[in-house]
Amino acid sequence: MGALGQDIDELEALGKDTLQVNLLVRNLSEKVGNGAPPSEINAQFAELIEHIAAHFAEEERLMQREGYQGRHWHCLVHREFLNELRVAFAQGSDDEPAADRAMLRRIRTVFSLEEDDEDLFRARAKLGLFREVLAEIHPADLAMALPDFDSQQRTEIFGDLGTDQASGTLEQIGPQMQRELVASLSIERVAELIDFMTPAQATAVLRNLTPAESWAILQQLGPVRSRKIAALLERRPSQSLLPLATLRYLRAGPQVTAGEFLANYRQAAADVRVWRYVYVVAADGVLLGIADLKDLLLAEPSATLAETMAGNLICLREFDDSDVAADLLTHYGFDALPVIDAKGVMMGAVVPRDLLTATDW
Repeated sequence: MGALGQDIDELEALGKDTLQVNLLVRNLSEKVGNGAPPSEINAQFAELIEHIAAHFAEEERLMQREGYQGRHWHCLVHREFLNELRVAFAQGSDDEPAADRAMLRRIRTVFSLEEDDEDLFRARAKLGLFREVLAEIHPADLAMALPDFDSQQRTEIFGDLGTDQASGTLEQIGPQMQRELVASLSIERVAELIDFMTPAQATAVLRNLTPAESWAILQQLGPVRSRKIAALLERRPSQSLLPLATLRYLRAGPQVTAGEFLANYRQAAADVRVWRYVYVVAADGVLLGIADLKDLLLAEPSATLAETMAGNLICLREFDDSDVAADLLTHYGFDALPVIDAKGVMMGAVVPRDLLTATDW
């Protein structure tokens, strides 16, 4: 059999398996409707989930082979939908069926075969589910999926995102798509998204826009952030790392105990970019040491940060350049490095991602 004949046979087999999934759903729906024992329903539901997982895996293989335009977002739908099914199954018991009619209707929707839809991979049926799970998708995954859609669909999808998710996605997509999506938004909304980024990330995005757009967006930001970003945009020959340093890090005094800090960790870490390290600072801002989160988790609750911190500090000076920062981060493998001034006062922290963004212009 030639390659073309084999390709056709595999696509036909996938279509037949879609019919098989619908048959399994119908049989399970009858059991649910007839009040079959939960254990019997759950066993058949488990078989259905594994069948769907195998079907999705074959779809993804064929999408890759065929160069299917929508394969990235289809894969996201598959992942999220399987996770939903497995969570539902985990909640079942001998007294409670894991599958109900609402769940089975959702499966039928995903595997629906409409007469006027010639897409073997059922894009029309899955698009609704994609929009349902949109809020759960990581920005990096969205950045991979958005090119699969046409311009109008991208604009609609991006408009449905929350600020944090939209900001992360905008930062990771390509320059052409950045310009396209920015053009679909108000300047105020773009500024809101830019404000969620670090100065280095914001600069990388603004460099892909027109000077007029960049200037208008900067006018919407606070004076400190706009000055930082403007300094990077203008490529000022400055040795300072401060425009790259984030102020969103964890800090505490030396007398705070491990128990006290961990009790408030969830709230304290919600908006930080450096969450693994706690920078122990004196009342005058001088950096005294760094406590690793792992060490705090293993320490006695009564132990103070002064007792658990590392005092042999590896720091960046405010006038070090990006090459020094890159060398130290690479050599030590740290998730971040503190930046201090001549008196040892902590000025911020540099993370590898911001450094790479700034040096890859």
